[in-house]
Amino acid sequence: MIQEIITLLVNALLNRQKIRKESWVEYDDITRQILGVPSVNLAEMSADDIIARYKDDPNEMGKIELAAMTMLKISDEMDDGELVLKSKLKQDGLTLLEYVQTEGDTFSIQRVALIAMLKE
Repeated sequence: MIQEIITLLVNALLNRQKIRKESWVEYDDITRQILGVPSVNLAEMSADDIIARYKDDPNEMGKIELAAMTMLKISDEMDDGELVLKSKLKQDGLTLLEYVQTEGDTFSIQRVALIAMLKE
């Protein structure tokens, strides 16, 4: 389930597509259930907070990657009027993706492509 949501978000970000509001509500609810925190609350957390929150979780890397993707998607859909928060979410999302890429035991071409795109 986590990978399905991550794939949806990665594809939306890489292709610069908006997620329909109805679909976003559904994914947001599933994300909240998986992460144990509403996605809007991720904006108040730092990358270090998220890493610490899931440190001993059996699905640590999946949850960290899902949090990163959710932060990036929220950032992508924000207005430029909220530039500071938008930038923070993007940077924290990138930091978390890089953490998963270096510390996790899985490799993802989508993750590599997204990291490269975010660093441009």
